[in-house]
Order: sequence, then structure tokens, then C-alpha cells
Amino acid sequence: MGCGKTAYGKPLSELLNVDFFDLDYYIEKKYNRSIATIFTQEGEKKFREYEQKALHEITAGNHNFVLATGGGTPCFGNNMEFINANGTSIYLKCTVDELYENILLSNPERPLLQGKSNNELYEHIKRLLSIREPVYEQAEIILTSENHNPEKIFELLKP
Repeated sequence: MGCGKTAYGKPLSELLNVDFFDLDYYIEKKYNRSIATIFTQEGEKKFREYEQKALHEITAGNHNFVLATGGGTPCFGNNMEFINANGTSIYLKCTVDELYENILLSNPERPLLQGKSNNELYEHIKRLLSIREPVYEQAEIILTSENHNPEKIFELLKP
């Protein structure tokens, strides 16, 4: 979260002339509830089930597209393996400081961040990244923050 998946995904999809999907938005529309509401009413485990189902639905119904997943998506079930088997995965790698600043600037309503002080938020991001990064590192393309731009990604994806 906070690395720019949606911000870079939309313009990348335009450069590639393919559809863009945001997994969280897809889930919210499908279940007619916000991600925060799903977390509150049904818990993270149920949300992850919805997320995996949505990932499979989007992939089954489309051949060429750009998908912005949630930050936790690759880390649950066999999602990272599934993503790599069905497309080209890209990890937009950022430092904890960069993620923290981006999240503060975006004023998020993210369920996993609610009720945290700035220090707690920083420590939470640091802990989540340390847990999730080994999975993110399985991506086919890894871009550090200075290379986060749609044109750079487009160049790497060109046949």
C-alpha cells in the first residue's frame, strides 16, 4: 500500500491500450460494500477469500489488462504463484519512509491502518513490509521508487 499501484497502473494501461482493474474497487462493487465495511463485518479472513475469488474472476474474464492488487493480495493463499502463472507481476518497491510519506499524503481509509498514531503507523508499515517483502520479491519485474513511472514499465513490457 502506498507504492502507487493504482496511480501507475491506470496510465500504464492507457499506454498498453488495455483495460485497467483495481482489485479493491472490483470487490467493493461486487459486494456493494467498502473494504473497510467487509473487514469490520466479516473480518480479514473472509475479505481475503473475496479477494482471491475476485482475482480469479478478473483473470478468467480478461486476457490483456493491468491489475492493481491490494498490498496483501500476493501474500495470501497461492495468489503470488497464480499471478506469476497468469501474467507479468511487477513489484513497485519503496522504502518504509517512502511508503509512510505516501500513505500520510493520501489520507487513507485503509482498514489495517485505522486508529494508529503516526509512530504506530510507521512501525506497522515497517512490520508489514518485512513480512510481505519476501513474497513481493517473487515478482517478475522489480522497480525501485526512482523507476516508478508508466513509461519505464511500458519499456520493460514491450515485446
